[in-house]
Amino acid sequence: MAEQNLPTDKNTLSKFYQDTIDYHRDYLNRLHEAFNKHCEAIGAKAKEQLGQIDESDEEKRKEILTAEQKELDEALNQLKTAINQNNAEARKKLEEIQNKIEESAMDLEAELAKL
Repeated sequence: MAEQNLPTDKNTLSKFYQDTIDYHRDYLNRLHEAFNKHCEAIGAKAKEQLGQIDESDEEKRKEILTAEQKELDEALNQLKTAINQNNAEARKKLEEIQNKIEESAMDLEAELAKL
């Protein structure tokens, strides 16, 4: 994948680096909140379903709890996938920025060596 057009100024690159980290952290927080809300909704639905059946109906209760666990497992898998994808994207972007910073430092060293 082609490197994006990054600024050449070291201060701007450093700010972009920090902004990327901050955005990634915010995204993970929003993802975590959404995951928690989704899990709470799954639990509330199961609780409502359990409240509508007789406590002695163990088979139906087990069925509801199994379905709840399946939904929770699916939500967790989706969360893991989203986190892994976002981590990979953030890591790639940070590496590009770091490479550009190092490239700028090498250019400066080369200019200083000419003096």
